Amino acid sequence: MTRGQPPLANILTLGVRDFGGQRDFYRRLGWPQVLDSDDFAVFELRGALLALFPVDKLAIDSRARPETGNGGIRFSIIISMDSPEEMDELADRVRLAGGTMTKEPADAEFFAGRDAYFADPEGNYWEIAWASADNPVTAAARRAAGIM
Repeated sequence: MTRGQPPLANILTLGVRDFGGQRDFYRRLGWPQVLDSDDFAVFELRGALLALFPVDKLAIDSRARPETGNGGIRFSIIISMDSPEEMDELADRVRLAGGTMTKEPADAEFFAGRDAYFADPEGNYWEIAWASADNPVTAAARRAAGIM
């Protein structure tokens, strides 16, 4: 992320209860699928990506409670960083601005790279992530944003 340039945040992750059913629904819509695994699916839209992740695993990854009607996590917006160092810088700014880090920057558990999670003052969750350029989700996010 170049100074003065806003971060790339065009990946919306939905925590889903029925992963297979939700994945099939978005497939039936005809949206191009750029990643498919046993518990993570990503669809490419014009300008953004939609990721599906089981809500219990999203809660584990973010160090938050799954949504059960009152609070917890049901979605996050991924901010794609250009380097692990930029992740740390953004985490510092989040803390100074009054956000709550729910997962400090660390090696990612569900992909090769690094990630962290924070909640804004109203409890909206964001993931800060870095993965190499050959990661299919990173490549698709950059394509969606017109960054090659």
